[in-house]
Amino acid sequence: MMDKIIEILVMEGIAILMFVFAYQIGIKGKMELIAGYNKRSAARVTDKNGLRRLIARTCLLTGIGSALMPLLTHIAAGYDDGMAHAIGAYGGFIVGIIGMVMLQARDYTE
Repeated sequence: MMDKIIEILVMEGIAILMFVFAYQIGIKGKMELIAGYNKRSAARVTDKNGLRRLIARTCLLTGIGSALMPLLTHIAAGYDDGMAHAIGAYGGFIVGIIGMVMLQARDYTE
């Protein structure tokens, strides 16, 4: 029981943090929260609004996935190897998001 509470606290904490990042980057326009974005690298960005939207969407998707993960593990716990499949699905989801960002970020930088 305690491990489920810890899982919920950690995953929901990550989700809240990702939602805050999505808001700060997407709505408030705080580009300095993007990793690797600074005064020197800003000159290489050709479409700042596009990059801002891409990173905000990425944070939003990661937040949604993290918020739903405790529910997925609860459902999967009743099946043989269900937890392994749930964790693998979450890992695949995150890898897919990272791949999407790496491919689309090329459109906004030189």
